[in-house]
Amino acid sequence: MKPKIILTLIIVCISQPSFAYIDPFTGSLIIQTILAFFAAVVFYLGYPIKIIKKIYNKLSKEKKKQ
Repeated sequence: MKPKIILTLIIVCISQPSFAYIDPFTGSLIIQTILAFFAAVVFYLGYPIKIIKKIYNKLSKEKKKQ
């Protein structure tokens, strides 16, 4: 166990900074994925909610008639 900790400390202390970047395609892909996820959630949750509202409205109208 100790050799792993020592090796990790050595790697962290000796490591050099990396000069990486995210290209424009990757950024737009991430944004597009997030938007598609939220659109799917709205679509798939929106339809059952409409059905539940219709049932609730029918039940409340029946109660008002009585």
